[in-house]
Amino acid sequence: MALARRLLVSLVVSAIFGILCAYGTSNVQIPGFTMTMPYLMTIFYARLLTGFLIGFAGSWAILKSRYGNAALRGAIMGIISSVSISFYGGAAVFIGAGIIYGIITDVLATKFGE
Repeated sequence: MALARRLLVSLVVSAIFGILCAYGTSNVQIPGFTMTMPYLMTIFYARLLTGFLIGFAGSWAILKSRYGNAALRGAIMGIISSVSISFYGGAAVFIGAGIIYGIITDVLATKFGE
């Protein structure tokens, strides 16, 4: 039951971040890149993938601190899922946002999902 709750929390939070990230991307100009709806959907999907990975990574322990572990684990998952959307331009922004979104998502999933 705890896994289902953790997964639900992480998917809801990451879906919100996905909407915000896609909206922000649609309002910014990246040199040499034309924004398309499929690309915005890819951004949303990548953020949702972050939540999915985080939801199932609750037992993955790197550090002894509960929230320190959640922050590091979320940052790693954010980087992994952001690489797929960073090839078209703006890599530093997408990976940086993925780190921040991953940390917030994992800390909230750890706090409210377990």
